[in-house]
Amino acid sequence: MPVMFEQKERSSLVTVVWQISETEEELLNLLPALKEEEKSFFSRLSFPARRLEWLASRVLIHHYTGQYPAARYKDNGQPFLIDCNDKISISHTRGYAAISVSKEKTPGVDIEYPSPRIEKVMNRFLHPEEKTFLSSNRVLKERQLGLIWCLKEAAFKQCGIPGLIFKDQIIAQPFTPKTHGGNFSAKVIHTQRSPELLQLKYTIHKDFYLAWTV
Repeated sequence: MPVMFEQKERSSLVTVVWQISETEEELLNLLPALKEEEKSFFSRLSFPARRLEWLASRVLIHHYTGQYPAARYKDNGQPFLIDCNDKISISHTRGYAAISVSKEKTPGVDIEYPSPRIEKVMNRFLHPEEKTFLSSNRVLKERQLGLIWCLKEAAFKQCGIPGLIFKDQIIAQPFTPKTHGGNFSAKVIHTQRSPELLQLKYTIHKDFYLAWTV
């Protein structure tokens, strides 16, 4: 099993990244026989990379819950498992699949490959407060931007509030990226209740940024 990252928080939360190196057949062999609904959904996936990501995430779900990986989606976009009380979050990027599994509250995880495109679109998702702590160092700034995007995605997934605006309502608190990983937080501005402070962790790999709620 090519699990190349695993982080446990207490006994109730685990976040895992799988490096996808297998063929579809090899991944299918790591799963119980797919039932009709999963077969039907999988058959409709036409992009080869997307098919591999879907299979790898289901292998992770099966391995870390011990259950058949029947994931469905709520109206707010959050995935949930049929016949299993564990809460999950799923993310993919080039060649990798990531999940968080929690026995308590709904988690949020996001994985993103490093790319100059993030800086090109930063004004679409950066709050003015976040711009004040961006580093003047090119490498650190690039990491901050990638991690801020992951933080917002992970926070959005945990909150499960349709219409939550990344730029205005999910605000990363000041941080300087450490070499391999660390802690950071996000202030979530709700429209009908007080702001909420979410705690997250992150890791930095040459192929991806990863952030997850704790």
